[in-house]
Amino acid sequence: MEFIQINRMMKVEAILRLFALSTLLMAAIIMITDVQTKVYFGVLKMKVSYKLTVILKVSLYTYFIGAGYNLLQLVRCLAFTDNNAGDKLSLSNHVLKWSYFLLDQVVAYVVFAIMCASTQIAFLALFGSHDLEWMKLCSKYVRFCVQIGGSIACGGVASILLAAISGISTFNLFRWYSPNFLCLKPKKIGIVAPPSTR
Repeated sequence: MEFIQINRMMKVEAILRLFALSTLLMAAIIMITDVQTKVYFGVLKMKVSYKLTVILKVSLYTYFIGAGYNLLQLVRCLAFTDNNAGDKLSLSNHVLKWSYFLLDQVVAYVVFAIMCASTQIAFLALFGSHDLEWMKLCSKYVRFCVQIGGSIACGGVASILLAAISGISTFNLFRWYSPNFLCLKPKKIGIVAPPSTR
């Protein structure tokens, strides 16, 4: 019964990872293709793209790295959906569960932080800042701003999905622990030391 529940949770995790992969790729593709050029006075060409600010470049790289990580984890989920041993925890399996937990946490927090920083830059481009002497870009480059907004929205959806995935990896790790803090359940693990022989 527990094996069926774990198998079901693995399928849910695979679906969430597929959606997270799709939204991260969509955010990156929308951002990398976002280029707008305007001609002033018939001579001067001004082009804006994601290279306008450092945070948009970092966002692009973060979205691609997050998508690659979720692709690898998706392959893992699909490979082990039917072969998950739900009643024993080996030492290597335990280490892997800790690494999945930590990596999922890092990816979720980094994507969320980058999305928030991109949102701040978008508001700065939308409304400008007199103190920072930053003019309103969105009044002149409307299509660029709309497309960046779409990329940030995809990043926000990906952040929500990554938070859900992080919750699943947290459950997959800590279900092996008893209510006593960080004490493994002795009946469910195979990493206990063998009895000493005299």
